[in-house]
Amino acid sequence: MPERHDVAVYSPWGSLFYAAGRTGGGAEFQAFTLARELSESGLRVAHIVFPVDGGPALPPSAPTVVERSAYRGSVRVIGAGIEAFDVWRGLARANARCYVIRGSGGYMTAAAAFCRVYRRRLVFSSSNDLDYYPSREDRGARRWRSYRRAVTHADHIVAQTGYQLELAEKTFPEVPATHIPSFAQPADPSSATPDAFLWADRLVDYKRPELFLDLAQALPDVAFRMILVTTAETAWYPELVERVNRRAGELANVELLDTQPRPALLDYISRAIAVVKTSEVEGMPNTFLEAWARGVPVLSYSVDPDQRIADNDIGVVAGGSMQRFVQGARDLAGHTGLRDEMADRARAFIEEVHSPPAVARRWQAVIEQLLR
Repeated sequence: MPERHDVAVYSPWGSLFYAAGRTGGGAEFQAFTLARELSESGLRVAHIVFPVDGGPALPPSAPTVVERSAYRGSVRVIGAGIEAFDVWRGLARANARCYVIRGSGGYMTAAAAFCRVYRRRLVFSSSNDLDYYPSREDRGARRWRSYRRAVTHADHIVAQTGYQLELAEKTFPEVPATHIPSFAQPADPSSATPDAFLWADRLVDYKRPELFLDLAQALPDVAFRMILVTTAETAWYPELVERVNRRAGELANVELLDTQPRPALLDYISRAIAVVKTSEVEGMPNTFLEAWARGVPVLSYSVDPDQRIADNDIGVVAGGSMQRFVQGARDLAGHTGLRDEMADRARAFIEEVHSPPAVARRWQAVIEQLLR
């Protein structure tokens, strides 16, 4: 099997970023940007994705798009084996010296086996703190053991945050780990008049969407916009879906929207009073980075990755207190000067820590060390 690429990035739903009019989520955006930036650095890069509708539209210096088979893992009984075969075949098509696997899906097990058999380098790139948690609703004890064995066969772990680095060193002490911040695309400062608080996230239990509705109910004179991103995981929470839709319909100050194309989502972020996060656990939310790049503050009920919000004074963290959550929203909605001050600090923070050149240099160093 002749080697054709230096590195391959496995992120199947990244296919959405190569199809006209389609967009993926934060993890897929990070993988897409990583593949592009590494390609621009001079490395020979493949990006392994699901089939792209109409074929991939590739800009200059783009990575090679390697299409693996469409997902067939839902087939009863033999689904897991079929999916493992499709992952393996996609990795073989990319034919790289080093593979970057983004996130903790079942594909990690197949990827680790492939890299052991063909003696290829393997990098596990975490996308959420949950990637290090043994107990999850979607991962029982047997799946955790299989996943853990796979990660321990990686050559390196890349963590999004300093906290994830601590989790990696504790959970997988056998594997060298590095903290590399997430990518944030540069953007012009928002010139739009803020018109609503924005919640844009997956409709699942641990994202706690009803806290956003509680906030809207507490501030009836302020506008709130809620973008519900539904995935296969959403089907696990039919009662939550019903409650969120019913409660949102009862609140006159809440606008409820379905998943939006990326340009529309970025426009809503630019128009936000603040981007709101109510999750129990996160990595580094992409919506935070996109908001800060545009000079928009964030309002978080509890999560503050590496204390970035508090230390840089680029938003409000309520520390799990509904009273502070409501007061923070009231302050952001009522004080234009406060938001303007946060805007300048937020954009400076993004340029210093999360700009694509700064992040790509750190990734390139890890990859080139492994290739040597």
